[in-house]
Amino acid sequence: MTEAKKATARRNAKDTIFADLFSIPKYLLQLFQALHPEMTDVKENDLKILTLTHVLFNRTYNDMGILVKNKLIILIEAQSTWSINILIRVLLYLASTYHDYIHDNGKIVYSSTKLEIPEPEFYIIYTGDKKIEKDFISLREDFFENPNAKLDLTARVIHVENKDDIIGQYIIFCHVFDEQRKIHGYSKATIENTIRICQNSNVLREYLESRKKEVIDIMFTLFSQEYATEAYGREQKIQGVVETCRKLGSSIENAINMVSESLGLSKDTAAGYVKEFWENNTEGGTTL
Repeated sequence: MTEAKKATARRNAKDTIFADLFSIPKYLLQLFQALHPEMTDVKENDLKILTLTHVLFNRTYNDMGILVKNKLIILIEAQSTWSINILIRVLLYLASTYHDYIHDNGKIVYSSTKLEIPEPEFYIIYTGDKKIEKDFISLREDFFENPNAKLDLTARVIHVENKDDIIGQYIIFCHVFDEQRKIHGYSKATIENTIRICQNSNVLREYLESRKKEVIDIMFTLFSQEYATEAYGREQKIQGVVETCRKLGSSIENAINMVSESLGLSKDTAAGYVKEFWENNTEGGTTL
């Protein structure tokens, strides 16, 4: 059996660390205070988490909508992989969020009376290693050649480590996690070291101490998802090499050499993968 078939994620674990952390009211308030330190009158019960409708595709979600005193909608995406296309997703989320808000509040969009809707704000929390030059991105600047384009949406990009607020601490946590994964791979050591380093550095310390089991469960689930995805991609590449060698009448030895070089695997490891596909997909195939 191949590794992609062995590695399966538990279907009932859907939350990420981001979603779990900010589902807790006091941390959600700290998130808001990091974005709006001047709004000191906002309390925990003034914040409502909005369920965003995911209109594009199924994936692990790191996005959040917050309704503040029925006057402000904040849409946030936390991303470890950078893509300017995130602005398009935010635009679609905004339309969906307004649709739900209007429906839930019994408003009629076709009414002649002007609707009162909350003002929107957009934030991208970026935790990857790509250097980000801009603190703001916009549809008008990054998508449209016309500087006078009638449609625009501007999002603030937060990407700097900062122990003084919970967003900056979350970014530190993600960076520590990535560093440990480079050293220890998809292992228990990566998870335990990440939690220990962050606790000792006073990064999300209270959260990690109070919800250590939940954090470990979430991270193991993410490991399973990412590992399965990587293993599936490797399988597809190996299968492609095997099929190409079959069509060209090449030998299994050539296939092993190609897989070893292209995927950076040892000859023995590559041979194990190739032989499985060769035996399953080749009738009377060449042997070593």
